[in-house]
Amino acid sequence: MKVCEIFHVPHKKSFRWKWRHTAADGRTAVESKESYALYFECVAAAREAGYEPHPHRAANASSNASSNPPNPIAA
Repeated sequence: MKVCEIFHVPHKKSFRWKWRHTAADGRTAVESKESYALYFECVAAAREAGYEPHPHRAANASSNASSNPPNPIAA
């Protein structure tokens, strides 16, 4: 399965969820046309479309880990 990310979009005074698959060059290759009120509905829709959701922050955390010094308060 191809990897996608789940993200929120503004909706009235709240937000909804969408998924997108990003190409290697960083451009959005595929994005859900529909938005979803519940996170798990969005995950299910992405999987139904052939994509496996992965947290966006996890990908960024590994690339940022080497450039950010450790937080002495969190240790």
